[in-house]
Amino acid sequence: MIDRMDSIVRFLFEIGSLKLIPRSGWFKIGIKNPESVAEHCFRTAIIASIIAFFETGDIDKAFKACFFGLIHDLGESRTLDLHRLSRRYVEIRRDALSDQLDMLPDEFKKVRTDDVMDFVRDADKIELLLQAKEYSETYPSAMEYTKSLNFKTKTAKILAEKIRKSDHRWWLRLE
Repeated sequence: MIDRMDSIVRFLFEIGSLKLIPRSGWFKIGIKNPESVAEHCFRTAIIASIIAFFETGDIDKAFKACFFGLIHDLGESRTLDLHRLSRRYVEIRRDALSDQLDMLPDEFKKVRTDDVMDFVRDADKIELLLQAKEYSETYPSAMEYTKSLNFKTKTAKILAEKIRKSDHRWWLRLE
């Protein structure tokens, strides 16, 4: 039990480093202080749970999608966030996330993910679209990253259409 807790403590410190890792693609268009990987994962998790729930009506599946949305980029605490251009030249040889899950109880590794990963992948893209929309006010070229987004789920397609037409500052009407 003590050894397992030591491993979990190391895991918890490691995931904390995601707060320090910026989303690197935004540097390419001049954004000096982009959101961190941790911030990206947080919103992705919420989006994944919403997509999963609307697609299945299953709250347990929504919570599962939320969890995998939270950890979908966890490996970047070891590899950093590699921009798409960088990935053309760099090969990541090991599955960092798999190694990280080895630090947790075995039950975490046994969880089947194939039933929620489409929701998480769509949520990841929706989060990118939201972030690009927010950045586009100052950096119009941010929307370039969203031109080739393809979604699998009906819910993500609807969300994407609504996001593209919406003002990200809608909340100003409340003031």
